[in-house]
Amino acid sequence: MFLDLVKKRRSVRRYLDKPVEREKIERCLEAARLAPSACNAQPWRFIVLDRPNLKDEAGKTAFSGIYSSNAFARQAPALIVAAVTGEKLLPRIAGKIQGKYYPLIDLGIAVEHLILQATELGLGTCWLGWFNAVGIRKLLKLRRTEKPAAIISLGYPATDREGTSSRKSLSEITAFNPGQKP
Repeated sequence: MFLDLVKKRRSVRRYLDKPVEREKIERCLEAARLAPSACNAQPWRFIVLDRPNLKDEAGKTAFSGIYSSNAFARQAPALIVAAVTGEKLLPRIAGKIQGKYYPLIDLGIAVEHLILQATELGLGTCWLGWFNAVGIRKLLKLRRTEKPAAIISLGYPATDREGTSSRKSLSEITAFNPGQKP
């Protein structure tokens, strides 16, 4: 059941020293590829770093100095850099009118698809937004139009502990038909 999968997902900060099979990574990327996006723009690119030398260099670049609070991600067997690749004309115009940046919303949906697929495969992830994006962009020689927006650490969790973080109650975050008389 889908809700069971969502409840199982958690942010993993300790990983086993075990490589993630390429087939599992590709399945996660396929889930991201199938995500919806505004005007079907698909404004994303995913860069997988699973070779130890490049992954380690990227980890040092991304999670040093003021970004060191996320240094735990360096121990993950794989890092996936999620980059926004630009906007199509219609979502750009709509975004200006609405005050929204649709490519980032779209990328968030795709990353969540990736993360939920990883959870189903028994993998752990942590979605990281606090990292040296300029350094990563230079290291990976990303195109001018590609902006790293997130890094997902990926690997086998070191513990079997299920997600336990507290969440607000449904009544705290929900309103049905506000302002309407019954």
